[in-house]
Amino acid sequence: MGIRININFDEKRWLETDFRAMARKAFEATLRLLSCVDFLEKTEISILACNDQVIRRLNNQFRGANTTTDVLSWPRTDQFYFQGNGVLLGQKYKNDTFDLGDIAISYDTCTKQSEELDLKFENHVVHLLVHACLHLLGFNHQKDTDFQKMKELEIKCLETCGIENPYAL
Repeated sequence: MGIRININFDEKRWLETDFRAMARKAFEATLRLLSCVDFLEKTEISILACNDQVIRRLNNQFRGANTTTDVLSWPRTDQFYFQGNGVLLGQKYKNDTFDLGDIAISYDTCTKQSEELDLKFENHVVHLLVHACLHLLGFNHQKDTDFQKMKELEIKCLETCGIENPYAL
């Protein structure tokens, strides 16, 4: 069965993609890389698959930035914390699962970025979902060293998914 992924398809164009498979690929690769394999069956992530209008509103509401963005994440840090050795600790959520948090991703911005960067749309979406999953696990990129660590983890996750390093293109 694997990780539980709840998707709200607010933007119907996402339905024309294999979004659930992209999300599963991204999240499972991330959790496996971080040695969280034992938690795959017990982990839940919710996604709002939306458009630029919705993500702009969310970005303004939660980050004070009245602009569009590709992906946002809201870790459920009150539920757990992630140790660097691959152990999830904390309160379990409903049905004996760990609710890692919520993600919003914009179809419009993903499409625009993948075209501008000359990347396959599906590969770009998987990359953004890996990035968001790392945020849900407590990683950030506030400092240069943190950014470098996240970038290295993203590259390794994408490699396991058969996706080229987007930073090298």
